[in-house]
Parts: sequence; C-alpha cells; structure tokens
Amino acid sequence: MLVADYVAEIRHRILDTPHVVSHSLGYEDRPPIGAIVNGTVTFADGSCLYVKEFLQLRPHLTRLKYAYHYASSTQSLIFRYDNARDPAARHLSTYPDHRHTPDGLFPSSGPELASVLRETAACIRRLHQ
Repeated sequence: MLVADYVAEIRHRILDTPHVVSHSLGYEDRPPIGAIVNGTVTFADGSCLYVKEFLQLRPHLTRLKYAYHYASSTQSLIFRYDNARDPAARHLSTYPDHRHTPDGLFPSSGPELASVLRETAACIRRLHQ
C-alpha cells in the first residue's frame, strides 16, 4: 500500500468521526520502505488528538511505532496510547504497548487509529451530556 493511500484512508475515518471540526494530516516518506504520518484532530469542545505513526511499507504496511495523545482544550492529558519503550510500563503484560491516563499506566492492545477516534468521540459525548 502506498503511504498516500493510507493517509487518505485515515483522513476518511477522521471526517466520519463525530464532533471533528478540523484536522491537519501529513506524511513524510522515509526511503527505502518507511514513512511517518503525523497530524492533529480538533474537536468541537476544543480537545485535540495528536497522531504520530512510523510505518514500514513493504512487504506489507506495518505500524512500527505510534502515539495517539488526546488532550483537553487546556492541554491536560485525557489519554495517550503508545508503544514507546517506557521503563515505567515494563511491568505491563502488553509492553511495549500501553495507555497513559491521569491515573497512571495501563495495559493496552495497541489500538488502531479508528478505535482511538471512536473513543475520543465517546469521551466528548460523555463529558457533554
């Protein structure tokens, strides 16, 4: 898959997500077989989801590293998923995948961006009911 096609797919998922008011999404090729995708999704309540993925494109698309950081309008952490080799997360069964919240670190299955977008929309609905 070409990185431009992958980014187009991500953009489509962002535009299908409730409460999105704007987004910025870009990518850089990292020859010979890599790419970095990064962007920001802004929601109606001013919260933002910051996206970063490092991809291997061949032989098939593989997400090597990722971080999905969701912050309130005041930039306070709501949650972050990543697979950074964080020593504090080493004890988790899903290491290096983990989830940060204001309450600490938790195991994570390493969600796809589509799942994270659904979670952000659910957070907004829950907070503004």
